[in-house]
Amino acid sequence: MDVESGVRVLAERPADDFEPTDEEVKNYAEWLGLDPKEDTDLMHLAKEGLKAPLKDGWKPCTNSDNEIFYFNFVTGQTSWTHPADEAYRTMVQEKKKSRGQAGVPVVHAPYSGVGHIPLEGQSAGVCGLARRILFCCRRRDLHPHAHAQ
Repeated sequence: MDVESGVRVLAERPADDFEPTDEEVKNYAEWLGLDPKEDTDLMHLAKEGLKAPLKDGWKPCTNSDNEIFYFNFVTGQTSWTHPADEAYRTMVQEKKKSRGQAGVPVVHAPYSGVGHIPLEGQSAGVCGLARRILFCCRRRDLHPHAHAQ
């Protein structure tokens, strides 16, 4: 398959090589809709989600502006967020619902780094991308967790 000029396909390192920090887990948990203080029984989902491998033809890539995106070489689909993110967000909502917390609105808290986690009503686009790059990038040459093909 031809790759556009300036686009690089990155090699993902095994999840065992990536150990997210407590802050990364906390921020991702909040993005998923968890309250780290109240949802301690579900915090394992945040760590699991950060370590989730790409499956079914997905590869991390960078564009000419060095922004990470995900491309599925089987389906041709492109995503600015990690393909597992929505599955983990849905899993969190279902687990909270089964606990009797249905109807609690999910509000995504900002963080003090570059960019932000989207607040309710905001697009996840670049924000979701920044979250993956800044908090759990295990895929890039510029970070110790990944290397290019």
